[in-house]
Order: sequence, then structure tokens, then C-alpha cells
Amino acid sequence: MFNLKKILLFIFLVVSCSGLYAQVRVLKGKVTAKDGSVLPGVVIELKGTTKGAVASGPDGFFSLNIPAGGATIQAHSIGYVTKELTIAAGQSKITIVLDEDNKQLGEVVVTGYSNQKKSNLTSAITTVSADKLKDVTSNDIGALLQGKVSGLNVVNSSGVPGSSSEIRLRGVSSVNATQSPLFVVDGIIGGNYDPNDVESISVLKDAGATAIYGSQANGGVIIVTTKKAKSDQTQYEFKAVTGFRTPDFGSMTMMNSSQLYQNQKELFRDYIPGATGNTYAVDLVQFQSQRPASILNTNTNWLTTMFKTAPMQNYYFSAMGKTAKNDYYFGATYYNEDGTFLNTNYKRINLRANSTYHFTDKITLTNNINISGIQGKSYDYNDIYYAYLNLPWDNPYDASGNAKYVDGNSKFKWWSRDKTNPINTIDNSDHPYKGFDVNYDLILNLPITNWLTFTTNNRLSASYNYSSTYYSPAVEGVYHGTGYLNNQSTFVYGGISTNLLKFNFKLGDHEINGLAGAEFEGSQTNVMGASGKGLPIGLQVLDVVANSQAVNGYTESPTIASYLSQVNYSYKNTYFLSGSYRVDGSSAFSPEHKYGSFPSVSAAWLASNEAFLKDNHTINTLKLRLSYGVTGTQSIGAGKYLGLYSLSSQYNGSVGATPSQLENPDLTWESKYQTDAGFDIGLFKRINITVDAYHNVTKNLLLQVSQPPSVGFETKWENAGQVTNNGLEFAINSINIRSKNFQWNTDFNISFNNNKIGGFPATTISTGQDNVSQIYRNGGDLYEFYMPKWAGVNAQTGAPQWEVQTKDAKGNVTSTSVTSNYASATLQEVGSALPKYQGGFNNEFKYKSLSLRVNMYYVVGNKIYNANLSQVQNDGSEPYLNQMVATKGTVIWTHPGEIATDPSPQNNANSTSVSTRYLQDGNYISLRNVALGYSFPKPLAKRLKLNDINVSVSGDNIYTFTHYIGQDPSTNITPGNFATPGVADFKYPNNRQFLLNINVKF
Repeated sequence: MFNLKKILLFIFLVVSCSGLYAQVRVLKGKVTAKDGSVLPGVVIELKGTTKGAVASGPDGFFSLNIPAGGATIQAHSIGYVTKELTIAAGQSKITIVLDEDNKQLGEVVVTGYSNQKKSNLTSAITTVSADKLKDVTSNDIGALLQGKVSGLNVVNSSGVPGSSSEIRLRGVSSVNATQSPLFVVDGIIGGNYDPNDVESISVLKDAGATAIYGSQANGGVIIVTTKKAKSDQTQYEFKAVTGFRTPDFGSMTMMNSSQLYQNQKELFRDYIPGATGNTYAVDLVQFQSQRPASILNTNTNWLTTMFKTAPMQNYYFSAMGKTAKNDYYFGATYYNEDGTFLNTNYKRINLRANSTYHFTDKITLTNNINISGIQGKSYDYNDIYYAYLNLPWDNPYDASGNAKYVDGNSKFKWWSRDKTNPINTIDNSDHPYKGFDVNYDLILNLPITNWLTFTTNNRLSASYNYSSTYYSPAVEGVYHGTGYLNNQSTFVYGGISTNLLKFNFKLGDHEINGLAGAEFEGSQTNVMGASGKGLPIGLQVLDVVANSQAVNGYTESPTIASYLSQVNYSYKNTYFLSGSYRVDGSSAFSPEHKYGSFPSVSAAWLASNEAFLKDNHTINTLKLRLSYGVTGTQSIGAGKYLGLYSLSSQYNGSVGATPSQLENPDLTWESKYQTDAGFDIGLFKRINITVDAYHNVTKNLLLQVSQPPSVGFETKWENAGQVTNNGLEFAINSINIRSKNFQWNTDFNISFNNNKIGGFPATTISTGQDNVSQIYRNGGDLYEFYMPKWAGVNAQTGAPQWEVQTKDAKGNVTSTSVTSNYASATLQEVGSALPKYQGGFNNEFKYKSLSLRVNMYYVVGNKIYNANLSQVQNDGSEPYLNQMVATKGTVIWTHPGEIATDPSPQNNANSTSVSTRYLQDGNYISLRNVALGYSFPKPLAKRLKLNDINVSVSGDNIYTFTHYIGQDPSTNITPGNFATPGVADFKYPNNRQFLLNINVKF
């Protein structure tokens, strides 16, 4: 009656299904904080997978499917320490108690000569981890920091391979002294490193943090900490980055052949100013006779001919680990960047080894060594100049594809003004350079008692750099037939030794620590060079130069002896007080003024540790900070206090000595007096806000002060005047969304700075690059442009116009008018090259194994004088220079009554002279970096015997949003012999960069 086989099959299926169902069971539970309050939104999941993860409900309860046997689960939430629990085979209920994550307050911040918990800091310090630096691939640490630190202005003003950024912290506080921050690598002033070896960077902003570095910290301090071993197991990492770069020409598009042809018709308009009978029509007969249509047969794009897409690579390998006695790290980097401009490149190899040997738990000996070598090829500025200005009607190559030789006697027609073919110059010249750098650090920590330790940090360094400028006799131009060779070499060696006694002890609720000691630093720089002409073709060595031989060289041996001390006090981990005092003795000053003192004091109140905020669920952290201190500078070069003689002349066949510098034995330090007040607040365990206000006054500026004619010298080095910087900084980082599969983090910062000068002996007008003037006036801004105001075009005559001001006896403006006589125009203050505010806006999105980073940087309120426009928008004054494609709204005057933006080419006297016509707002927002990454699943990585695999694609300098007309608004802010802050000239353009990144850890 019954089929026994069917019955048995049915029973088997039931049992099998029951067994399968029994493999999974439900774990129920509740999540609370330590105080018993329920925690909603906590993610609970099986360890090793996010599959099936759940979140606790509003009442803290959850239900999670787990295997029938034992299991391990994890619970994590923002602001709490991730907890891991083992669930027994028969366990079905659990209560999970999470502890608050105070890691941020407890993390150690490197402050230079010592390390402190973040909760104990009394000064303004920003730390950037390696994770936030790795989104940009660059050999320059400034490029990696751009937009990530409030108050830090980073300017990438050049795309030259291997170039470095200009970095300014909290404005510019000196006229002549170096303004770059002091770099400290692994606790020792100076040093070399590779960005791949960096573990973290701390930016010390106020005197509470920087005064202990005394005379070298006027521009702030950037502390670089390199990588060290993290676990006992040896860990390896390999990173390969490859991609390409393209030049960013900005909004300055140069005309092609037909555009220039049409544009030049305006030069042949029938108009003679002041004459009668003008028709104002284009004389086509004359135009076609001087500009035959055959020139349209050539359409050379000089920019795309001389600039190319260029490859770049960056390879990095590291190994780190620990043994019973030794911690070690080794890193090797190879960086190769081809320039987008012809025949330019940069290569660098860097090797670093860090080792710490533990004789005991407290006695350690650290040996660090960094070796780097570079080589590359530079360029001649004039070649870039002609890449923009040569006419598209000229073909740089002959029928055989060789670069044409051009001069004033060439039998073929060469339309461009300067009769120069820059490609011929590049083919017949060479600008190589190379160098090496070695740093060796020896650090010994030796405890004397349980509260007192002796530390000695020592570094020996040596570097050599060589560069050459070579022009073959075959080159066109001034070196044709003779050639030219100039070799320069610089050898620098030195050392620094810091010897400190450090103490640290606790008495009940009181804790005190600090240091005292001495530091000695010295170096010697040897510069030597030679040049000459008369080279045979094919030889590039100095011993064959036949004429115009010249040699040069000098030696410098600066030294600094310092004595420093610091004391930090805390009470109940709530009230903090810190003070430091440093005395520097510098060889840059006379014995009477050799030493300078640099004190500081700072205090903080960690209010969130008070009873009334201890268990507050809104305010997690609240700290108030206040600091005051003095830093200084002496970096204006050696011997400025001495009376000097030049030995470059001859008398009766012997060397003649001519006075070249007046003596001033009273010359002394510039000193910056800094006050900072700020607070740090953490909200909802998601948001961290830092606000700082500062007032910095640099006094006793090292200036070249004008002297009366009777003295016989125009200037003399003196201490005079001051620069004041007032600013406000705001930084916020937030976790906007965090769920089991998705997370969105934001970092935003903005910094405002106001700069004023005062106490100057007299108003000074400095005229520099491209005849652009800047005025130094008491009560005015630093780098303030001083020039006539452009007043447009006279509608009746087409002539350029400038503003004229009429003033009363008190200097107040009573009326304004316009003039077409440039010499009658009024010089006016028209804006500073320094921005009013700047900052960054960075976002990171993570969805499962995907990540997306978007970084932006912005600058507002600075002025840029675009000297390029006086040549590429020259109103016909230079008809044989190429012109830029006119921007929207441009109108060239053609007849009386026309409202025009550009004057008539027939009535353009002084139209391209310096005025606000070419002065522009430097505001911009840059899409600095976008990186899309994917992390391979851990199980896959483990099957490949790897720990982690990450692949990403990234783009740098993707797009700049700006109204600025020119290459790009990133313009230098450092004065020099051939550079005026805020003046843009034809430069090696910045680059867009697109990369593939592969990172493997094993």
C-alpha cells in the first residue's frame, strides 16, 4: 500500500531541511553605554563579514542571525570603541556595553623636542596623518598639504618638474627675511625625506608651540615624522603609480593663423588721430599687400608643438617590523617625472632606514639614515616666452623635419618679431643638473632616574648639487658661433646636536614634565663655478673654452648656539600651563647683539573634563586655549652688519677694493610677538571644530633703509618698522553619515588674514619685475600694488584713458577726472598680492569597498598683475607678437562714439604701460584632487597571500574655477631679483595629472 522508498526519501528531506535550518539561529540583545543609556544605530555583525549586519533600534535592541555553533560578533558606532564578543553555542541573549572612544584626546602629537597627548596641548597645532596625504602624488610635501591645514597658504606657482611650493603660515611677517616654515624631521631641525616615508605632519602655528625653536621659527614650524615599525610581524608594502601629465594653459588661448589674420586687419584702419577726412575703414589693399593670404598656409600651434603630454611614475617599497630588541623600517622610492615642456625632466631616488635598538625597556639607540639622489634637465625661460609669442605663420621645421636656424639674415620670411626659433635653441642647448643628499641621525635615550632622562639627538648631513648651462656654437642668437658653458657646483655639509635633560613626574593630581638643554648647529657652504665661450661643436667641457672665461665662488659658515627649556604642568588633566624659553646666538650679528631671547607661555582649560560636562552627550570635548610668545629671524644672509668691500675691480693691474656696504654693528634680530586665543570643541561624537584668533606683530624689521646723498650709499641695513598680521582660522571635520555600508566624512577650513605695515622711516616705492611698483607705506598692506587706474577708452578718439585725482592740502581726494596722457595719471594703491582668506573643502565617501575623495582649495581677495597681457593684448603696438583670443565682451574701438574696451591700434600710446588694465582679481576655486579607489575583499587578498590590495585612479589640478584671464591664478608671493609678489609672467605652466595607483601590503 505504501511505497517504502518514497517514505524514506520524504523523511530524509525533512531531516536535511531541519538540519539546514538549525545551522542558523537568532541572537537577541541590547546595546548600552557605560552609564546604562541605550545606544541606537550601533552596527552589529559577524566578524569577518558585513553580510547580514544589523543596527540596533531606537530602544537599543537588535536581532542578528548567527551560526548554530559558537560565533564572534563585533559592535561598532561613531564615538565608541569597537567591541568584539564571543557567543557560546547555546547563548541566545546578550547585553553589549560600549566604552567611549577617547582616542582623539589620548593620541600623541609630536611637538618637536617632545611628544604630548592631544588633550594636554595648550597651543595651536594641526596634525595631518599619512592617510590624508596620500590622495595626491607629488615629490613636494607642500602640494600634499594644500587645503588641509587652516592658516597654511600653499602656492604651486610652477609646473617645472621637481619644483617646490611656496608655503606661508598665517600671512607674511617680514619684508626681507625668509618666510618659509622651519622643517623638523624626526625631532631634529632640517633633514631630508620622501613623502612616501611620512607617517604624519604636525604644523605648529602659534608661539606657544614654535617659540622653543627661537630664531628659526618666524615662519612657523612643520614637523615631519617618518614611518616606524607598528607590529612584531614584518610588514611589506609596495606601491606603483603611473600616469601622465598635461599642461594647463588656463584661459589664455593663443590665436591660430586665421584668427590672427583677421585681428591684424585692425592695424590697417584708415584713422590718423587729429586728422580730418578719416574714413575709419580697413584699407584692404594695403593689408593684403603686407599680409598676403599665402601666410594662411602655415598654422603652427607653438604651444602644442613645444608642450606635450608627459608620463610620470612613482614606485615605493617598504618593510617594517620588530624583533625582541630592535624596531626597523626601510623605504625605497623611485620618482620619475617627464616635463610637459620639451627636454625637461626630473628623477629622484630615495632610500631611508630607521632603526631603534632597545637595550632595556627605557634605554634606546636610534639610527636613521636618508640618502637621496636627483638628476634632471631644466630650461631657458626665453623658450617658453616664444612658445606663447611666436606667430602661427612661421613653421619651425624645414622640409627635412629639422628645426630651422633663424636670424635677421635668413633668406626665408620669418614673421615673428625676435627672429628666433625656440625649437632650434632647445635642440642646441642643454641645462642638466644633478645632486645627492645624505642625512645620518643618532639618537640616544638614557634614563637617569625613573623621572629624569638624558636625550641626545644628533645629525650629520652633506649635500652636493651641480648644474650646467650649455649652448652649442650651432645655436641661433647671441651664442651663435661661440657657444657658451657655465658650470656651477655647491657643496654643503654640517651638523646639529641637541642635548636635553627631560623630566616627567606626577604628584597626586599634579603632573609636571619638561626639558632643559643646549643645541649647537653649524654648516659650511662652498659654491664654485666657471663659465666661458669659444667652444668647439660637440664638446661640453670647461677646459676647451677659448674666451670670456670667468670664475666665481664663495664660502659661508653660519653657526647657531642655543640654550632651551620648557615646562608643562597639568592639574587633574583639566588645567594646563606651559612655558618655554630659548636663547639663540647667531654668527649673523655682531658680538654685541649675537644673542636673542625667545620666551613663550600658554594655558588651556579642558572644560569637558569638568563635572558639569563629564557625561554631556552633546559636547564631547571642549578646550579653551591662550598663548603668547616671541620668535625671531636672522635669515637675511651673512655679514649684513659688516662694512664690506667689493674686490671685483682692478687698479694698476692689481685687485682693487671698493666700498660696497655700510657698517651697522647695532643690527639685531627681527622679533615676532604672537598672541593666540582658540578653542576646540567636539559635538555629538561626529563633529570637531577648531577656532583660533591671532595677533602677530613683527618688530625691528631687517630693512635696507635709504640714506642721505652725503653718505655716499643709497641704502644701509637697519632695524626699522613692523608688520602686523591679524587673523581668524576655522576648521571643522565631521562624520556626516556612517552606516554599515556607507560613510561620508568632510574636512573644511577657512582662514582670514589682515596684513599691515608701520613704523617705516619713510614711504618706499619698490619697482621690480616688468616695471610693476609696490608701495610700502605706514598703515598700508604688504605687497600693495601702486599704479595708475585704467579708465577705459575715449569714445571719440579711441585713445586709452587713466584716472587723475585732485587732492587738497591734507591729501584727501576732492575730485577725479580722466586723461589720455599717461604721465599725468595719478599713481594709486590698488590692492595687495596677499589673499584676504583661503582654505580647503575635502570630502571622502566610502561605500563597501569603494572610496571616493574630492579635495578643493580656494583663495580670495588677492590681486594679480598679469604682465603677459601687455604683450598678448597689446593693441597693435607689437604687431609681430601673437595675440590671445579675445575674451567675451571685448570691443576694439573702430569709430567715434563707439563704447569700446580696447583702444584703437592707431591711437594706442602707452596703452600697455603698467596700470590696473592688467590688474585682476586672483580669486579661484580649484578642484585639487579626485581619487576613486577600490579595496579588494580580504578573503581574496589572503588567498593571494596578501594582506591588502587597493587600486585607485586619481586626477590632480583637474579644473580651476576663476574669472582670472591668464595661465592660472597661482602666482608667486616671494620677492626676488627677477620676481615681484603677485606679478604673473610667462611661466612653465602647472600640470593636470591623471594616475593609476596600485597599493599592495603583505
